[in-house]
Amino acid sequence: MTDPTTNRRRDLLASTPLFSVLTPVLLEELASRARVIRVSPREQLFCKGDPGDRLYLVIAGVIRISSLSPEGREVTYGLIKSGEMFGEIAVLDGGPRSADATAMETGELLALERRDVVDFLHRHPAQALHLLRVLCERVRRADSLLEDVVFLSLPGRLAKHLLALAGTVGTRRAPNAAATIHLSQQELADHIGISRESVNKVLSKWEQVGMVSLGRGQITLNRPADLEDLAQPGE
Repeated sequence: MTDPTTNRRRDLLASTPLFSVLTPVLLEELASRARVIRVSPREQLFCKGDPGDRLYLVIAGVIRISSLSPEGREVTYGLIKSGEMFGEIAVLDGGPRSADATAMETGELLALERRDVVDFLHRHPAQALHLLRVLCERVRRADSLLEDVVFLSLPGRLAKHLLALAGTVGTRRAPNAAATIHLSQQELADHIGISRESVNKVLSKWEQVGMVSLGRGQITLNRPADLEDLAQPGE
């Protein structure tokens, strides 16, 4: 009989798009090798250059994937939400981590060791196709990030990132209320690799016209439609 802990891990795997297609037998096999870990806000899972010893599946919370530029500025590559995977590149190719991974809020992850993932894929090669889809999505995100740097103005990049944050870590007092993001301006500047002064200058202008409201460590998006217009290339 399967123990309750394994049952929970199996149910968590089955609830994700990546593993929902697995048969109950394969889910059971994978679940027996996985473990649930809890993370705290700003807890670092791994750093660029670390060994790729495990991959993670987000059960709850948001994980920020980022890297330091040569000038020492941090740039966000992606925000990994519930049901999504991260850390798989180094696990699959055996190389070092290509970026940093940091929890943005309290969360829960499902971790699978590299040796167990490689063994599972060797015995069930058809499942590798699902991992390839995940990797293709990473490439698409990287392409989108490059396009943002090339085609979007600084206000456009900031607007796009605020909208992305609103959809992942934003909070609302009511279902139709404006989203509030609990981040300092310095943290926001670090996310997109620009100076805090530049972020403050843009946000102050937006606050003057009512697009956003600024507070200590928080930003409320009063007019997201205006931000969406700014986030379009050429705006």
